[in-house]
Amino acid sequence: MSYPKKIVTLWVVAAMSIPTATAQSRDFEYAKSIDIFMSALNELQNEYVDSLSVDKLIKYALDGITENLDPYTEYVPAEQQKDFDFQTTGRYAGIGSMIQKDSNWVIISSPYKDFPAQRAGLVSGDKIIEIDGQNVENFTTEKVSNMLRGDANTVVRLKVIKFLTNKIEELAITRENIRPPAVPYYGLKTNGTAYIRLTSFIGDGCGVEVRNALKQLRATGEMKSLILDLRGNPGGLLREAVKVVNLFVPKGVLTVSVSGYKKNSSYKYTTTEEPLEPELPLVVLVDNFSASASEIVSGAIQDLDRGIVLGSRTYGKGYVQGIRQLGYDAQLKLTTAKYYIPSGRCIQAHNFTTRNSDGSIASIPDSLKKEFKTKNGRKVYDGGGINPDIMVKDDELSPIAISLLKRNLIFKYSLEYFKKHPTAETPDKFQFTDKDYQDFTDYLKNKEYDYQTLSEQLIKRLVTAAKQEKYYEAAKTDFDKLNEALKHDKLKDLNINEAELKMLLMEEIAERYWYEAGKFEILLRSDKQFDEACNILANRIKYENLLKP
Repeated sequence: MSYPKKIVTLWVVAAMSIPTATAQSRDFEYAKSIDIFMSALNELQNEYVDSLSVDKLIKYALDGITENLDPYTEYVPAEQQKDFDFQTTGRYAGIGSMIQKDSNWVIISSPYKDFPAQRAGLVSGDKIIEIDGQNVENFTTEKVSNMLRGDANTVVRLKVIKFLTNKIEELAITRENIRPPAVPYYGLKTNGTAYIRLTSFIGDGCGVEVRNALKQLRATGEMKSLILDLRGNPGGLLREAVKVVNLFVPKGVLTVSVSGYKKNSSYKYTTTEEPLEPELPLVVLVDNFSASASEIVSGAIQDLDRGIVLGSRTYGKGYVQGIRQLGYDAQLKLTTAKYYIPSGRCIQAHNFTTRNSDGSIASIPDSLKKEFKTKNGRKVYDGGGINPDIMVKDDELSPIAISLLKRNLIFKYSLEYFKKHPTAETPDKFQFTDKDYQDFTDYLKNKEYDYQTLSEQLIKRLVTAAKQEKYYEAAKTDFDKLNEALKHDKLKDLNINEAELKMLLMEEIAERYWYEAGKFEILLRSDKQFDEACNILANRIKYENLLKP
């Protein structure tokens, strides 16, 4: 059998990893599988009805392998390297702005404060019509994003239609290395309670950002307690998580252990410096989207009884990934180990090696979860994220709110408001009045959006069940009346959900004026979990009792 030269090269590289031929079954199975794979690849290359690219076939094969392992193991070809670097480091070279599609064009949705786009005068709503002389009508956001990115210190020339004036402007913007702040907002709240929002552990420097924020809050002389907000934080670098824990925990304390398949892949990470605030009362906020490094921080704080964890159960990602170079600028990101927080528990929620009969991912059942103890002797459990010391679920969005967000109508109205009100007071004084809300409902009158209420969904399911059980025809008149009575009314729902929609509008509008920091400040006004954290920190006896067995 003769293989194309490129395939022979791939086979030789693969075969080099096979140990010297022995009678061991594992080595034989490995070599046999490689031979079968290369034979199949050769047949596809030579005999398939259409011309095939070997590179694509290899990618399909590796994607198929990794997809059947876990969600975090992935093959990264050379052409995806820049996007992968951004995902793992949080850094890229560009103008520093979020963009989104609006009809046939891409617009600036939110520039980052103090980065090139904002310094050049770009604001939310500005429409990009040319990049370096090329018309970008009907371009995807991905294509426009790639054109805006480039090497640092190079110039990108934009032609834009300014949202506030409707005039065309040409701008020459020098690209810079961009890394959005991991701490977009912090501040001192009521009764000396400080607040820090940490949105990511991606890339070096996240721990330093938290440290700097903590120092500035301490410098006020008024800080008596702290709320560290990790909600929505998907994680990132393990070492940055250890640095954050170290701000509150003494030097030399075990924070997280890593244990893999190979003996040399086991490590223990302890705090390396004297803490900045070893005794400051602390509450960590988490939710279902707090994952990975966020769970290391919240889990370590809980296991060491250093503070209270509040919110809803975290995501449950207890796997550690490593990067392996494959040659030709291709990489493999693969899961190499599991991490264990100080009590000894692993909080991985899903078992990817064992699938359900239908092929779905198996969750670890409660019967197999093990009990562990915190430093003070409190009971905690493995197998499913960090369970908060105090469970406070956030309110779910109403169907009408979800519809308006999906249709981007909250964002689009925020642009209209921004255009009518070029200036605004500080975030703490900003209000969205009843008159403003009436303007919003008028704005929606000719806009397309729809939704189903929970009542309508349940009626639909009931009708289906009634038809299956042959009861529907006898009760059809009653079903029709019930459908009509429960049919949603947009104007009515706008009135019923006014408070919720006002807050969503205020958050979006605040971002137009004060960027991410403004949005987070507005968010705290109606935040149940934040309010409960403040109440706990204001009651020192309750706080201390929660940390006892």
